[in-house]
Amino acid sequence: MEQLARMPGGPHLPLKHWLGYRLRFLVRWVGHGCRARTVLFWPHRPHHKTLVFKLCGRLGLRITDDPHRRFDLAFYWQNITWQPDYPQLNLLAERGRLVNRACRDISKRRVGEAFKAVFGYDLNVDPTVWQGPALEKDDRNASKSDVLVDCPLPQARVGHSYQRVIDTETPDGVLEEIRTPVIDHTIPLVYRKRKPLENRFGALGEWLSSVICETEEVFTPQEVERIVAFTRELGLEFGEIDVLRDRADGRIYIVDANNTPWGPPFIMSTPDIRRAIERLSAYFKERYFPDDPLVG
Repeated sequence: MEQLARMPGGPHLPLKHWLGYRLRFLVRWVGHGCRARTVLFWPHRPHHKTLVFKLCGRLGLRITDDPHRRFDLAFYWQNITWQPDYPQLNLLAERGRLVNRACRDISKRRVGEAFKAVFGYDLNVDPTVWQGPALEKDDRNASKSDVLVDCPLPQARVGHSYQRVIDTETPDGVLEEIRTPVIDHTIPLVYRKRKPLENRFGALGEWLSSVICETEEVFTPQEVERIVAFTRELGLEFGEIDVLRDRADGRIYIVDANNTPWGPPFIMSTPDIRRAIERLSAYFKERYFPDDPLVG
């Protein structure tokens, strides 16, 4: 395993969060007779605000970024849009399950292509022939640089994708987004997130609310089936996707995907955040460590 190494560039963990994780881990470690399962993250260690970091802490899972250690589960974890196909990944996959191994492109363009392949209708548009408004987006993940443009345009900007504008206004005059966690190609729950109409492309801090909803309350069985098929097409085993439902035609559109998500949404109340962590932890254990007495 000499070819494997820790890679620079991962997040530095603040002392208070490191101590919080260690305390939760130690409580469960002692309760399990000083034994624990190990989850490897490579090439980077997850940030303390990521969902997976919180789930591992809740379940008493030991986190490592040392590829030479024995592990029970591994994640290909790197917070960039286009992830290299490192030769070392094959070595890790030979030693155990490697989550998100095939999810190496989460650009807006790729999300639109995967969506069209599964759902059969377009999200992305050609701005040089599209008639009317379109949303210009940087292809990079989490760039937050959405701009509304009038089409047709003389030419498309390099490194950008163009999407049709989805009308998500609700009867009470707010915009709604459906944040959808994915764990092993399943949808444990969803969050209905709302923001003011005037803040359609505004800052993250201007969300009005976010509430936990049951998956079947938000999506039909056919929509769930297609969303899961989309995650398989993208190679997204663990992560989150953003879904919009168009008010005019009632159809859903997947507009974004993230394989290193933070969460749950910060706008939720502390009790709701804890409830979400509990439910997602149960799913994580069920999918990756079923019936394992050393987890949970």
